[in-house]
Amino acid sequence: MSQRNTPFFVHYLPLPPELRAFVIWLVFGLSVLTLILSIVVPALQDQFGPGWRQPTREISGLLLDGPGAPQVLIPRPDGEGETAYSRVLLASTRKLAPPASVMDKTGEWVKLRGALFSNGTLTVMNTNRAGVLDAPLSDQPVPTEPNSLGTFALKGEIIDAKCFSGVMKPGAGKTHLGCAVRCISGGVPAMFHTRNAQGQELDLLLVDEKGDAVNDRVLDRVALPLEIRGEVLKLNDLLLLRADPSTYRSLL
Repeated sequence: MSQRNTPFFVHYLPLPPELRAFVIWLVFGLSVLTLILSIVVPALQDQFGPGWRQPTREISGLLLDGPGAPQVLIPRPDGEGETAYSRVLLASTRKLAPPASVMDKTGEWVKLRGALFSNGTLTVMNTNRAGVLDAPLSDQPVPTEPNSLGTFALKGEIIDAKCFSGVMKPGAGKTHLGCAVRCISGGVPAMFHTRNAQGQELDLLLVDEKGDAVNDRVLDRVALPLEIRGEVLKLNDLLLLRADPSTYRSLL
């Protein structure tokens, strides 16, 4: 009677050929499985946002400290009326509002250098630099009052403009709650991410009844499902949602 020899691993001896082949195929299979899961699982959980980063560049415009957040008003050469200007929200290169070296030039025409992040109609620049420019010659008046689009009850969540525009992915949802709270508490613009009746995604800058930022009053409601009833305003290409933060209603 013959006895079958079963391969056996001994740590101080060479690995038997049968076990060596098994280990090679096991490592290869696990590597392929890991690669597949790293692609499939995030896609199933909707972790990839459409936000994207543009190359570092310079933009010029009128530096403003509101409504609702630091922003720069950029003239459009061919625009008229509402379309005569675009607005880009501002943050620092960290989880903070732009530094004093930028904001002490509020009300002046400036050149800003930094990274631009975009998601849909939302554009945010991360910058720590600002140089003063001469005011351009233009017959287009600088808009100061937004146009009211009406009062609506909107459902969505509070996000920070910086991460949602592409700095981090995901930039929304409960998985991003901790980071969003840090950004908003540091002065990064607080936005409301919602959808209109046609299913189109909208991002509105949150302001109170006076047009001031609401950051320090919404930290306990960031990245959670909410309903906000307020007045939707349009200022050039920027949408705002004006409402008393104490009236925000949780949907949990």
